[in-house]
Amino acid sequence: MTGIRLLIIAAGMAAAGWSILRWRTAVKLALVLLIFEGALRKWVLPGAQDLIYFAKDVFLLGAYIGFLQRRAVHRYRPPANPPLYFVLAGAALVGTLQILNPNLPNLLVGLLGFKAYFFYVPLLFVVPAAFDSDTELYQFLRRYVLISIPVGLLAVLQFFSPSSSLLNAYAWGAGDDMSYVATFGSSTYVRVTGTFSFISGFTSYLQANSILLLCLLGQAQWRLRGQLLHHLALGVTLLSIFMSGSRGPIIFLVILFPLYWWLAVVREGGSGATFGRLLLGLTLLSGFLSIFGTEALSAFYGRAVSSNSDVQQRLTYPFTVVFDLLPKVGLTGYGIGATHQTAMAVTKGIPPYSWLHGLGVEAETGRVMVELGGIGFLFIYFIRLYMPAFSLFKFVKLRTRFHRSLAVAAFLFYTSQIMAMVIFDVTAGIYFWFFGGLLMAAVKLDQPLAAAAPQALPVRPRETVRPPAAVPVASRWGRGG
Repeated sequence: MTGIRLLIIAAGMAAAGWSILRWRTAVKLALVLLIFEGALRKWVLPGAQDLIYFAKDVFLLGAYIGFLQRRAVHRYRPPANPPLYFVLAGAALVGTLQILNPNLPNLLVGLLGFKAYFFYVPLLFVVPAAFDSDTELYQFLRRYVLISIPVGLLAVLQFFSPSSSLLNAYAWGAGDDMSYVATFGSSTYVRVTGTFSFISGFTSYLQANSILLLCLLGQAQWRLRGQLLHHLALGVTLLSIFMSGSRGPIIFLVILFPLYWWLAVVREGGSGATFGRLLLGLTLLSGFLSIFGTEALSAFYGRAVSSNSDVQQRLTYPFTVVFDLLPKVGLTGYGIGATHQTAMAVTKGIPPYSWLHGLGVEAETGRVMVELGGIGFLFIYFIRLYMPAFSLFKFVKLRTRFHRSLAVAAFLFYTSQIMAMVIFDVTAGIYFWFFGGLLMAAVKLDQPLAAAAPQALPVRPRETVRPPAAVPVASRWGRGG
């Protein structure tokens, strides 16, 4: 096994060098690897799970370096956003100082914590630089969301397989209980993980994918022609959410759907026809779920009913715990990474989390407060509140339906993530900054259209299915041709 690990390390070094030279492709590959990393850890190389875990980070690190080396050549300038950049710089400064927090057991814990908070932030700048045109970005997104179809089919196989099946393995770490597989309460059906290591990463992916699909279908005005695979992908994604047993994504989608309907349908041109096709699409989706998801819906409903007594507490706990903890942790907290799940890996010989003195917290709001204290907490959650507001502001300003659909996707995703687990869930953390990169890409690609607006020609309705390359599409916000 040592030979395999050495081979993986050598391959990682080669991948880093390749990523520097092909940084645009490396960004896309890292996003795909994010989906299949868990499968590699569970079934292909279970003896090197820790190394495979960092595979996507190797590609991203190479992409960051390649982007910086070629930034002057491509003359990319990020869109103006002083409040966000100022707060990000302040948060990074606080995070850097927190690495040296004397409450931490060692420096490695602080470094791992800093990575969890800030390693994926550069996607905000690298993603828009990686795509030179609407067509390139549109085609990538159309193909990327279709990966959910084979992933969902695997989830179906997992759902109907026993918990002892190899298909339902988790990517266990050392010391974990490898016999445990989550099921729907007393039901024999397992809560599926797809190609991901655990349920949390899978549901984060499904939520992000469902939002991307909704907005791509909105861009296509919910036409069936040429979009059947994307309708199928949405159905498979929702079915996978039910089979995961996670209530959060369903609750957020129900809450966010009226906002989606208002922004992506009502406020766009041709809203009447789009709304009719939307109703047809939802009808087909309901039929798909009723035919192929009866057992999943029943298991999900049983879990929701049996555990509904704690819903109110789960909703209020992330808010109340912050005020309970502030007097205990003060302004500086216990150090970045102090509550992170990987801390035990670099603190051998020290009782797990003994440095927290009994301050065990589940909600991310509380964990950020414990780690960064009151000052760092304000920086982090200013960003959480600012991003949906900035997305909505840009939605009003953007000139094409495609660009506005990206802004809507960012707005919906960021709204769902305000109190969610982003820092301590790698999948959600990557998507958090990827959606920011999509928003910045929309702003960048929209700027030439704004300059050429006086000469722009109107677009025929049938042409709005494809992302306009250089022509604004009318909307009821008063923008466009």
